[in-house]
Amino acid sequence: MALSGKAVDKSLFALLYAGLIALTIWGGCNLINYSLDLKFCRDFLLKWDVALRSYSAKNEIWPYFSGSNHVEYMENLVRSMRNNSLSPPASNTERPYVYRFKKIGRSEEDIFLLCFPDRIILYGIPENMFTKIDRFIDNKAGKDDGMFRGYPGKDGRTYIGLWRL
Repeated sequence: MALSGKAVDKSLFALLYAGLIALTIWGGCNLINYSLDLKFCRDFLLKWDVALRSYSAKNEIWPYFSGSNHVEYMENLVRSMRNNSLSPPASNTERPYVYRFKKIGRSEEDIFLLCFPDRIILYGIPENMFTKIDRFIDNKAGKDDGMFRGYPGKDGRTYIGLWRL
């Protein structure tokens, strides 16, 4: 049985509209995810940079870091910053040095910041996010050059970022 011209037109336009709707949803999701990446860089990383520079300018003594006390060290640093009237940037978790990515279509990722007077170390960066952070800080992507460098993490799917201040 042959389809009529009217039925073919309706089917073709339905397919065309479905494709346009899918393309619009895909583009919207990518735009939202891009804005979340930009928000992380602008409203979290750069504010940590400013807060650490302000803390260093006050000539305060940095907490002791043994190499294995990451959380304790950051808790002491945040407490010391607050005692000196400096507030660490707001995070979307209960800890100001842990940021949780909740992107559309992807699993949640936690990024842990370890801050020192001359550098910030970021643990748990997804590979695609590493490239975006590198472009944001260095204006170009490259794991081995610039102020932001990266190394593969132990889990094989995330990166450790080293940002020299």
